[in-house]
Amino acid sequence: MPSDSRARHLAAAASALVTAVALTACSTVDTDTDTARSEATSELSATAEPGATSPSGANSQSADATVDGVPVDDAARAISNELIGVLAAVPDELGDVEVDLLQLYPDYVSLVYVDPDEPDTRYRVEFRDSAWSPPMSMRRPDVGAPLPLDAIDPETLRVAFEATPGLLEIDDARLSHVSISPDESGQTDILIALATDVSLGRATFGPDGQVREIQAPL
Repeated sequence: MPSDSRARHLAAAASALVTAVALTACSTVDTDTDTARSEATSELSATAEPGATSPSGANSQSADATVDGVPVDDAARAISNELIGVLAAVPDELGDVEVDLLQLYPDYVSLVYVDPDEPDTRYRVEFRDSAWSPPMSMRRPDVGAPLPLDAIDPETLRVAFEATPGLLEIDDARLSHVSISPDESGQTDILIALATDVSLGRATFGPDGQVREIQAPL
């Protein structure tokens, strides 16, 4: 029969062994967990779309951009205000018409419209130097319904315009034109074309400002 001293010694050794086994097991669990997290992170990185840009990323890229030599937010506000003025002037000048195509250029506006009383005819006018040109008539092709004036939202244009340089990855651009027309489903389609020294980039947006298509300059 072992002495009390020897018994105490064996008990202490057994306790130390149990503690060591427990610590080793915990360390193994932690290592396995870290490895799993690392593998999951690698998988997420591998499956992320290459070149994907969040809306906030596009906005940050646009922040320092210029269009026609002015900050993009000022340019966006200016063209939005121009659209507000045109939409307000159309009923007084042309009556209750609907839009097939509205284009904003740096120095004039082109409007192709439809009179609801003459659905098979379209008219084209220009608004230049605060004056409307005489309308030119043409046969309207068999296409979708035109846009009511109240379907065109200047605020949507402003937000889309601000985002365009970032989406096209352009820092210094010139405005080519903005085109607003109905899409195949009759909803508003906004195309913003910006020019660089060598080519033209285009971004297309839906009625709520969602990006539909990007054609970056070459």
